[in-house]
Amino acid sequence: MGSEDVSVNRLGGGSGAGKPPFTESMTRAEMVEAWRARRSARRSAATTGPEEVVDGFALRKWRRAGVFGAEAVARVEDMLRELLESIDTEDETLRWGADTIRACLDGQPTPQLLPAVKQLLEAAEPGRAVAQTAAVLSAVHEVGLPWLSPAGERRLALIAGADPAVDLDTNGLLRPEEDPTGAFALQQALARRNLSELTPRHLRAIMPSAPLGIIDDLIEAGVLDRGHQPWTLRADVGEQSYLLARLAPEKANAALARSLGWDEPGEREAFLSGEPLQPAPGSLYDLLLRVTDGETNVLKELEELLPRELLLRLRKVRDGATTGSWDPDIPADRGLWRLMCALWEPRAAVNPARGPFYALVALRHAYDLIRRGERKKAQAQVDKLVDHEGGPPEQAAEAWNMFAYLALLDDNLDLAYVSLARVARTDQRVEENLTLLERRRGTKRNDRDQPANPYLELGLPHKSEQWKHRWRERRRAGGDDLDLAARANWAKRRIEQAERTEDWSGFFVLPLDPVSLRLPTARPVSLAPPPAAMPRRTTHRAAVDLATVRDRALADLLPTLLTAPRRPDHDHRTTS
Repeated sequence: MGSEDVSVNRLGGGSGAGKPPFTESMTRAEMVEAWRARRSARRSAATTGPEEVVDGFALRKWRRAGVFGAEAVARVEDMLRELLESIDTEDETLRWGADTIRACLDGQPTPQLLPAVKQLLEAAEPGRAVAQTAAVLSAVHEVGLPWLSPAGERRLALIAGADPAVDLDTNGLLRPEEDPTGAFALQQALARRNLSELTPRHLRAIMPSAPLGIIDDLIEAGVLDRGHQPWTLRADVGEQSYLLARLAPEKANAALARSLGWDEPGEREAFLSGEPLQPAPGSLYDLLLRVTDGETNVLKELEELLPRELLLRLRKVRDGATTGSWDPDIPADRGLWRLMCALWEPRAAVNPARGPFYALVALRHAYDLIRRGERKKAQAQVDKLVDHEGGPPEQAAEAWNMFAYLALLDDNLDLAYVSLARVARTDQRVEENLTLLERRRGTKRNDRDQPANPYLELGLPHKSEQWKHRWRERRRAGGDDLDLAARANWAKRRIEQAERTEDWSGFFVLPLDPVSLRLPTARPVSLAPPPAAMPRRTTHRAAVDLATVRDRALADLLPTLLTAPRRPDHDHRTTS
């Protein structure tokens, strides 16, 4: 049986077994039939042995205390003996109550019986008081004892589910003094499956002592939220931390999260700070790390894990790649640059004046075009770069270095030299290339080698160790393209010669520093969700939680236990 099917109103207690369950789904006829079956079973049990028999004298003596019938007498005596067994016999403050109950069991029940029962219940240890009181009042209800005030008896009937349709406000049943812990109102709301009927006063009373699973039920029902601050009302430190993480996760630091075995806050903190992180494959932060590296094949998985606001932002990143245009807040997050570059391949020269992201893309685009041998397109992009004066000095140096290389390929040595000379005043990295240009200018035209950097001719960065593999690829891909094959073979010979002599001074160095072309390794912090609430760890409507609420509601009826029982007609009380 699942927790959803467990009766909220199952009343037990005492040592008896096989008590009839009274559930929300039973009709009144079914409840009456279950009660009759129980009564018949007890009557049969009463005749099974000499010690089980309730004689006529016992029936008569208990009748004046409001206990009628053999079954009721046996049940009450069992309940009183269990109550005596549960107390500390060395406690002098309980001696009167214990002696009174023993006297009632051994002789004639007196009007002091109920005050004695009440004394022992009120003096019970905190951990046992609720369970003991619930057991006693369950027995009172089962045998129909007139030991409660009219208001208490009415509430007991409601807790037992005898009349669950009765209005909770009837006859002032929910006055604060009669429902100090809010357990009665909570038990009825759970029985009706309508937690929204609980008032703010009820919630204030409920929060300190209700089972944690019930608190979670209230949270999920939208009845309890962070404004109620339930973590401030719980005595247990672990429960305080749990509820804080559930309702105010931004206040849950990494240490608190670790104490709960909750990884998400620590992962989020490490992600935002750039610390090493090893999330579970397919988890939110695993996918975000892969996006940081520019992996586009994880976007659909990531969309499923992001809240709506961030989902829309991610879609803006993806959609902007269609035209290569994004709102300023997108490239403002440098952690998105790798993803944006992976999604966008420029088809024309990029305007670096649009911002830092576009300036870096323009520089990388020019370099890629040079390596692909697309000189006209490269020249158009480099022209935009050198015309842009607002970029960082290192990017400007790279742009003028590319400009000089393209002029070198056109054998325009004077333009190439002038271009680098203007950079040399602030950036000494171009000195090697300036020296190459000076040497080439001093060499007769017919004695000059081909000006291209052989590594760039193979589409590789300067001094790349992968040149042999790329040369083979070019040879295989060239097929009947004799010109492509000739350029590849020329590059191979030049590189081999440089490696033999360990002299690469005849190669124009481009880029001056590969780092200047790299995309940032920052993480996309704008895609990191705000602190998420800790997932629920308790069971919805768990049977033990429902039973705890019911027992607490029964225990709150203790003040309505009378000093003397009422007669069945409720017209007067016995006095002796």
